[in-house]
Amino acid sequence: MDKKKNKKGMFLATEVVKLVIALIGISLLIYLLFSIYYSSSQDQKLNEAKSTIGRMKEILQRVNSGDISSEKLTDITPSSWSIFSFVGGETKPNSCAGENCLCICDEVSFDNALWFKDRQISECDNSGVCLIVENLNKFTTFEIEKPSNGGTNVEISKSEDKIEVKKK
Repeated sequence: MDKKKNKKGMFLATEVVKLVIALIGISLLIYLLFSIYYSSSQDQKLNEAKSTIGRMKEILQRVNSGDISSEKLTDITPSSWSIFSFVGGETKPNSCAGENCLCICDEVSFDNALWFKDRQISECDNSGVCLIVENLNKFTTFEIEKPSNGGTNVEISKSEDKIEVKKK
């Protein structure tokens, strides 16, 4: 009689081990799928940001050359990212090479709070796109809105040899 109880105990232990291994395998699979999705989503947003910076660069060349005094850039992407200005003596992303620049990148929470130092600069450097604009005037950071919320339009103009970037 004791041997039957002991066999049932061994059967239960092996089933528990199989169940734990199955749960670990499923968890790893879910993590892998989430990582692949997030990576492709971030790559798409980075490509959209590069496209927007390219359009801004073309406008800046026309404004700086004097061909036009201002131009409006419509339907900029990627939504939920932000446009930042880094000018003067403030700390800048490495991609700005110490020059004034504007960057499109994801906005981080808790930048320069407690032990979080220069996280926004690192985010723009590692996962964003920056454009050097020597005569850039400092502007307030703004978020790029989704097209369903009206989208975001930007006006780029030149005033007294300074480039102004304004959300419209």
